[in-house]
Amino acid sequence: MENKVRIVLVDDHVIVRSGLRSLIEVLGNYEVVKEYSDGRELTDAIKAGEPLPDIVIMDLEMPVMDGEATMMWLQKKVPQLKVLILTWDAGEKKIIDLFRLGVRGYLLKSCTADVLQKAINDTYTTGYYHSELLQSAIMKNIGNDNETSAAELRITEREMMFLKLVCDKNEYTYDNMADIMQVHRRTVDGYRESLFDKFNIKSKTGLVMFAIKHGFVEL
Repeated sequence: MENKVRIVLVDDHVIVRSGLRSLIEVLGNYEVVKEYSDGRELTDAIKAGEPLPDIVIMDLEMPVMDGEATMMWLQKKVPQLKVLILTWDAGEKKIIDLFRLGVRGYLLKSCTADVLQKAINDTYTTGYYHSELLQSAIMKNIGNDNETSAAELRITEREMMFLKLVCDKNEYTYDNMADIMQVHRRTVDGYRESLFDKFNIKSKTGLVMFAIKHGFVEL
């Protein structure tokens, strides 16, 4: 029998963890191996030598040590750990901030069972869950050097500069980017639309995810 995908839940509400566990374990070949009430419990367990799971599903807002602080610790200590974040906030800025911290995907707390199942499957098999990056031209063979090289060859030098500015922690506006690149704002819009068309991306969030996935930016 195929080994089960090992999942850890981190949420300060017992009833939420219980409901998630019950749902997850009937959705597929998954096993919830541990539950923690906050990020501190998770990081303490890792420091104590607990085996890393395949996926962590973690609430963003928790007492003691919230999801953001936990991701900062995990990014330094175990960056290979795949984390899905549960949140009520689907704002673009929040999502981009989470991906910059190493989150592999996010789930709205109002999501359906089908979405939860897809998020777990995609994160386990490809390393990321994001609807815009599940197009076969982008997500197949994740980590394959040939794919990254092919993507890089299709990006011009100026588009690459634009892409890095989009991902910059200073969170430049498109007008700021035009000033930095010393071009007209319409030219910046052209870089954006060109990348959207080349890689079937539809938003700034998608651009950030694309750049992270291909290693074009350093987190």
